[in-house]
Amino acid sequence: MRSYRALLRGDRLEWLEEAPEPQKDVPLQVHVTVLEQANSADMDTRGCAMAAILEKLAESGAFSAIADPAKWQRALRRDRVLPEREE
Repeated sequence: MRSYRALLRGDRLEWLEEAPEPQKDVPLQVHVTVLEQANSADMDTRGCAMAAILEKLAESGAFSAIADPAKWQRALRRDRVLPEREE
């Protein structure tokens, strides 16, 4: 089963990217999942709250003990060895 991104406008789908091959002889059966859209007022409130928290973190010097942030981040994101694969 393949997925395609689209917008629903009235009773028609508008493809956003790659579209499925056109079906000339039979209709194309699809499953449509409606994605919930966040309320813009909620997004603004959350954005302001996040900015305030980040500002407090910066003022507190929470990460000032990290000498090399890039090295620290690479160590945190180090991939684990996957089963049946060599390192």
